[in-house]
Amino acid sequence: MIEIVVDLPFPPSVNQLWRFGRGNMYRSKTYLDWLAAADIGVMARRQYPKRKITGWFEAHVVLSKRPGRNDLDNLASKAVLDWAQSRDLIRNDSDCQRLIAEWGDAEHGCRLTLRGLDAAHQI
Repeated sequence: MIEIVVDLPFPPSVNQLWRFGRGNMYRSKTYLDWLAAADIGVMARRQYPKRKITGWFEAHVVLSKRPGRNDLDNLASKAVLDWAQSRDLIRNDSDCQRLIAEWGDAEHGCRLTLRGLDAAHQI
C-alpha cells in the first residue's frame, strides 16, 4: 500500500483560489503564489514521492490553527488535493474515498497524508 506524506504551506481558502475578469475565470495571485511555495517546500525538504497513487485513496489533512476565523472545510481539500493531482501524486482527486481534516500540529502549515486503498477499503 502506498503512503505519501508531504508538508505544504497553509493553503488558501476556496474563496481565494479563483478570480473573474473580462469574461474569464483565472487562478488568483494568492493561489499561484501558494502553488509555487508548495513546490519549493516539498522539493527543499526532499519529500517529492517516487511513486503515485493510481486508484482509490484516502487523504488526511492536518492544518495548523491560524488566528482569526478560519473554516476548516474551506481550507482542507480543494487547493491541497488539486495540487496533489497536478503534481502527479494521485491520478485524480475524484478517486478520494475518504477525507479527514483536522486542526493540529503541522510544522509548515499543512501536512497531507495520502494512502492508497485496496478494493476491500473502498466505500
